[in-house]
Amino acid sequence: MKNYSFTKGIEKLIDPLEVGSIHFLAPYNKLLPEKIQHKIIESSGKKTPYMGFVVEPYCYFLCYEILDLEWAQRLIPDNFNLIRTQIFENDEPKYYGLFGCFNVHTSAFWGQRMEFYIIAENIDTGLLTWIIVDYDTNTISYDKKGGLFESNCDSAVITTDFAGNVIVDVLNINKNRTLTFTSNIESALMQPLHQRLWIEGNLSIGYGREISHNSPDVFSLIFDPREVERALQCNIDDLTIEMNSWFPGLLADKPSQLACFPYAQHFLADSPGHSSSLLTKNDLEQAYIKTDFTTIPAYSTKSMKKNFVLGAAIPWILLVIAIILYINK
Repeated sequence: MKNYSFTKGIEKLIDPLEVGSIHFLAPYNKLLPEKIQHKIIESSGKKTPYMGFVVEPYCYFLCYEILDLEWAQRLIPDNFNLIRTQIFENDEPKYYGLFGCFNVHTSAFWGQRMEFYIIAENIDTGLLTWIIVDYDTNTISYDKKGGLFESNCDSAVITTDFAGNVIVDVLNINKNRTLTFTSNIESALMQPLHQRLWIEGNLSIGYGREISHNSPDVFSLIFDPREVERALQCNIDDLTIEMNSWFPGLLADKPSQLACFPYAQHFLADSPGHSSSLLTKNDLEQAYIKTDFTTIPAYSTKSMKKNFVLGAAIPWILLVIAIILYINK
């Protein structure tokens, strides 16, 4: 069972009761000023620098060629430049925008996420980088713009059926956008992925200009590189897109490539406020080999619970003080 120690270690870092506590406390922490929220989350990252992050089977990527390069450049922070890349080893390099659709359970949240990425190059490190421009999710999330918040979409369906279909329907009325499609993957074949994108890119993940406040910060994932050696290359003819209203005019009408991972992927992710600063595949391999789960503390809600209790107590304390002052008046 030694060969499965990393996979089991990641799963053991994820405590459903702790995740449930975070989901319960998130709305109350939202009452705190944004600066205090950031301080709490990032201080927690120093105590628990890593989170277990499991992407469930059938994580699916729609990979579109970017048509409006100037617009795309404005969507990413100043510290990054657009770069051509391949999705699979056998395809043509292009400027890509990708939609990643997946079910996930982590040390901090559990649910469905649909993220839109632009692939860029980090000016400081030269690393190919996945920039999360924006995302819709039916679970809690955290970023520098919104702080810690609950679901930001009206509905999120990311699932499969008995007939080999991936079914996605994610609606965000507030931002007037939806992504709805089905893709039959029964005829898809496993093909080698372009390793710079899938290895290097997972060592350097950042956020878009708006939600990061134009920050150059990135985080890394630690994982077995074999997780991203291959994926299902799905047939464009087996894809039916009912609606994609994200960034009209930015992307080509149809995706160039479709990729699907038919197995769970297990990552050790940097917590907010911590960066592993991995730069090469060798750095990744060494970090993976040296990971000792006996020394990695599980993500905890203790600081959030303290703030919840404090926030609940303050109005009562102020009321008692007011009553005392009134009596002694």
